[in-house]
Amino acid sequence: MADRDSKKGRFFRSSNRFPERANKEWIGPLVDYKEVELLRKFLTTSNKLMGRKRAGTSAIEQRALQNAVKRARFMALIPYTA
Repeated sequence: MADRDSKKGRFFRSSNRFPERANKEWIGPLVDYKEVELLRKFLTTSNKLMGRKRAGTSAIEQRALQNAVKRARFMALIPYTA
């Protein structure tokens, strides 16, 4: 969903990375800590969480990702360091 910014000529992503999970029919958390492959897409090579702009997420999605990564690290599904 890359759109062109007319002022700067740069590309940016839409701020909703999980549109299928944002509707009323979705039951459960936005991002679950057990979805390890999904969580790894939002981690850098040093296992830090990507920023909102780079990941293309909204503030609500970023908070859900942050909590899911914390829980996954606590449950030893994702390492704390690389």
